[in-house]
Amino acid sequence: MTEFVASWLSAFVAGARSAGPAELVAVALGLAYIVLAIRQHRGCWIAGGASTAIYIAVFLKAGLFLQAGLQVAYVVMSVYGWLAWRAGGDLAARPQSWPLSKQVLALLAVLIATALSSPLLSQYTDSPAPFADSLGTWASLAATWLLARRYLETWFWWMIIDSGLATLFASQGLVFTAGLYLAFAVLAIAGWRAWRRDLMTPE
Repeated sequence: MTEFVASWLSAFVAGARSAGPAELVAVALGLAYIVLAIRQHRGCWIAGGASTAIYIAVFLKAGLFLQAGLQVAYVVMSVYGWLAWRAGGDLAARPQSWPLSKQVLALLAVLIATALSSPLLSQYTDSPAPFADSLGTWASLAATWLLARRYLETWFWWMIIDSGLATLFASQGLVFTAGLYLAFAVLAIAGWRAWRRDLMTPE
């Protein structure tokens, strides 16, 4: 186990040294996004939108086409999140819980979309991981919508999604970005605790 961790850290450092300026800026903005989101600060959507705009080029270069397309959707979702979190909007000011039955339906929708898109991605692109690329894309879209609506369960979704995406990105040589997504997975635990505390605190 110790040798595995040492090997992974060595690869992470090497990836950080080889990362281009664009990836480094995107990583920094991505970290700002998640920290601000945990604090329920509206500025998270600005940081997130800027980070994902940069990642469009990063993922296209890596051949992760659906992930690149996902970043375009993220930019749009960032605009939606910014508007939804504005003062005086129709969104609840505190985190809310989303029923399990609706989460199951959302998961089924993600799996159906993955089943439809992964064969197309495999046939018409040279994506190295069509299934993982598809699953990560559709699940991330669902989780981002949950975050924009301030549903507590978004953090549980992100714990799983970010862990899986970290593995995908590391396999494509984006070790520094993989490290970012592992950090996202850990920060999602903090997000869950912070939002749950707000949810459980009497008004």
